[in-house]
Amino acid sequence: MNKGIENIARLSIRLALAILFVVGGLSTARAQSVRKERRAINAGNELYGEGKYAEAIREYKSALEINGGSNVAKFNLGLTQIRMSDRSGKQEKDSLSSALFSQGTQLLEEVAAIGDKNADLSSKANYNLGNLQFEKEDYGAAIRYYKQALRLNPSFENARRNLRIAQLRQQNQQDDKNDDKQDKNQNQDQNKDQDQKQDQNKDQDQNRDQEQKQDQQNQQQDEPKENEIHPEAARQILNAVENKEAQTRARQGNNKGEKAVGAGGMQRRW
Repeated sequence: MNKGIENIARLSIRLALAILFVVGGLSTARAQSVRKERRAINAGNELYGEGKYAEAIREYKSALEINGGSNVAKFNLGLTQIRMSDRSGKQEKDSLSSALFSQGTQLLEEVAAIGDKNADLSSKANYNLGNLQFEKEDYGAAIRYYKQALRLNPSFENARRNLRIAQLRQQNQQDDKNDDKQDKNQNQDQNKDQDQKQDQNKDQDQNRDQEQKQDQQNQQQDEPKENEIHPEAARQILNAVENKEAQTRARQGNNKGEKAVGAGGMQRRW
């Protein structure tokens, strides 16, 4: 994207040369001021082409000192500052590059805002601002800048192409977010199902433990305790004792009857 910005910067420089002409009828002082401004911008353009960005910045600032309202000088200065910062939306490296990037972006914003007053230059400023937002993956902002560039210059094919790319990237970005959200919801549902299954298993284990505990209690109730006679055995023993006692009483009764008879038989007469 830096290469793209550089290409646009060179295009803007050529545009600047076409704009800075001396209008007939200007006063001598005004004509001299315009010539100084033009020389400063031309010098800055040459230095920019040689990669001497710091020197180019000084020349563009000189042009602005001559004419503070020069949108061409602002545009070229802004692009050079961004180029020198070597950031183009990337993570800032130090305070100097951060300041250069911020200043350059602000100058492009000023030129982009002039709109129809200089439609071609404003269109280029919007286009470059869109490129910076594209690099930061802020596709919504990039799309807004590209659309404004095309509104000002409908034949700007680079802006049209980048607009389509940004729209596709934005759609893919949204699809990825939706997929992540769907995966998150699916994981939550799976976790919920697992929790429910665990709760069911826990309930089953608790019921099983209760059943086992109840069986143990019933078994303990059915089994005789240590040193304790089972009620059924006690009843059988009691019946046996009563039967034995009844038999004993019956034998004793029979023995008494026999003795009485015997005693009577033994009686003699005199």
